[in-house]
Amino acid sequence: MAKQAKLSQKIGFWVGIAAFVVVLFLKTPEGMEPGAKTTIGLLVWMAVWWATEAVPLSITSLLPLVVLPLFKVTLAKDIAKSYMSQEIMLFVGGFFISEALEECGLHTRFSLWLINKIGTSPKKIILAFMIAVAFISMWISNTTAAVMALPIALSIIEFFKASIKRENVDVNTAPGEFKFATALMLGVGFAASIGGMGTPIGTPPNIIFMSMSKQMFPNAPTLSFFDFTKFGMLFIIFFVPFTWFMLTSVFFKPGFGGLKESKEIFIQELKKLGNMTKKEKIVGIVFIITVLLWIFRVDINFGSFTIKGWSTLLGVSQYVHDSTVAILAALLFYIIPVDYSKGEYVLNKDSVNKLPWDIILIFGGGLAIADTMVQTKLAEYIGSKLAFLQGMNLLLVIFIVGAAGFFIAQFTSHTSAASIFMPIAGAIATAAHIHPYLVMLPTTFAISLAFSLPASTPPNVIVMAGGHLNVKDMLKAGFTIGFIGLIILVLYMYFIGIPILHIANMPY
Repeated sequence: MAKQAKLSQKIGFWVGIAAFVVVLFLKTPEGMEPGAKTTIGLLVWMAVWWATEAVPLSITSLLPLVVLPLFKVTLAKDIAKSYMSQEIMLFVGGFFISEALEECGLHTRFSLWLINKIGTSPKKIILAFMIAVAFISMWISNTTAAVMALPIALSIIEFFKASIKRENVDVNTAPGEFKFATALMLGVGFAASIGGMGTPIGTPPNIIFMSMSKQMFPNAPTLSFFDFTKFGMLFIIFFVPFTWFMLTSVFFKPGFGGLKESKEIFIQELKKLGNMTKKEKIVGIVFIITVLLWIFRVDINFGSFTIKGWSTLLGVSQYVHDSTVAILAALLFYIIPVDYSKGEYVLNKDSVNKLPWDIILIFGGGLAIADTMVQTKLAEYIGSKLAFLQGMNLLLVIFIVGAAGFFIAQFTSHTSAASIFMPIAGAIATAAHIHPYLVMLPTTFAISLAFSLPASTPPNVIVMAGGHLNVKDMLKAGFTIGFIGLIILVLYMYFIGIPILHIANMPY
């Protein structure tokens, strides 16, 4: 496998460069600006390098900073601005919140408490794990949420295996054959990806959507944290139980009932944590305040009455952004002392060093391409060539674009897939004369539903490492659930997304 990977990287390296050169030498189509043709070549180059990982993803993301100025497409000072937008700062602030939750262990306490409350039968344990992981994944990285749950899940699997053997229950507990273990591992991995859809900071594709939609359609109001979360939460509230049902009642029925001793495991684990520490209390309070500030930043219109947002009441609605709140939270974790005499705070300088610059640079590279597509009128040109989409059934347009993102994201990182597909989705929306959110938002979620293979997303790799899964089971369950999810997502966007986001009355 390693040799094949290296070969694909070598091939991808030269194919990417060659594709760029070929595009440059092609005749510029009538009506297209020369800069637009260069942008197409660069997009193809970056897509090939991102897909094959010919060089690190973050390095590929830096290409616009060199190529676009050298070919006189964009000024260097203008393209550099794409790498530090307010949406990227929202992600940075979200990262520090994630670090704080991990640092104090509050997410583990919440998970154990929830599992203990929901119940300890095999199916209920899986449901509890999925709800806990999905909720945590809304606020911290999908990868971290899966890493947090894995050791607890593995201990439960070992407990059940021992209990089944002791009580002579007729269940095959061999690796890959123990259906409870398979369902639990897949539940953790899938829930991490699904939960990331819940908030703008839940997973990188969400931030890419927020950023690129603003770049490409400056007249369209940016979705607030509350609006995005409202849309995402309603979807995952339905889709997590649906995924649980498919795993435990269709694909991998546990085959045995609850064992009374299992409840003791969670009680003992909770006792080990002891009482909440001062650090946990600080993080919990700051976290709750941050979420409330996000939700109530802008006015919330309920039709018959409106709740004024705090930014409106303070007269700063034009000046602040959700990133303002995120960075405020990050600062508080460095300002509020846990132990002043010892100089101990929730976060320290090591937390800054952990900033995921690779993801930040990928955001920047995608935004640079999206911004250039607008400046060179490439998005407008593509839209004119897709005029046949105008009048096509809206559900079909959403499905086709979402399905393309869904399939591509199975084989490349979700971040890369979103960076490639968001400009395309925006151009297709323009061509079809429909609001861009109608195509870009479900495509973003469709990319997060791509969890059929270990390579599709990091949580899948993590649960595969647990030793209770095989690729066949992951592919069978992941593709089926994901594809059904894609169909549900299209209907959800049309029947629920449009009214709750007021898209019909939203300019673009």
